[in-house]
Amino acid sequence: MGTRSNIAYERPNGQVVVTYCHYDGYPEYNGVILNENYNNQNKAEELANQGYLSSLKPTIKESLEGRANIEPPQIYHSLHSYLNDINSDIEWIYLFKNNQWYVSVGQSTFIENDFQPLWSVIAKLEKRSA
Repeated sequence: MGTRSNIAYERPNGQVVVTYCHYDGYPEYNGVILNENYNNQNKAEELANQGYLSSLKPTIKESLEGRANIEPPQIYHSLHSYLNDINSDIEWIYLFKNNQWYVSVGQSTFIENDFQPLWSVIAKLEKRSA
């Protein structure tokens, strides 16, 4: 079973572009890859604009290899509209905005105030495992 996540970015006009990633959505994997390999606006946009990903890898080429589906990203007019429409099986949301990644963990619903800077979540995880 996959640990499903969404990878998204916010456009200057407030629109949110969202892609689905089926496997390894937790911060220890997808979060680290995003933080290390897609940590600027251009890379975040290029990744999310690819649409469906089976698994996230350090390069877009690797991420697209062997994907199970080819579905375009979804575009929402705002973060609020996206969060109101989110699929219930999504466990992690990664959002690139204001020049950094944020992550949110959903229980049954996601709200805008749940997002934390990804780097701080990764730092806490590294501290725990040390």
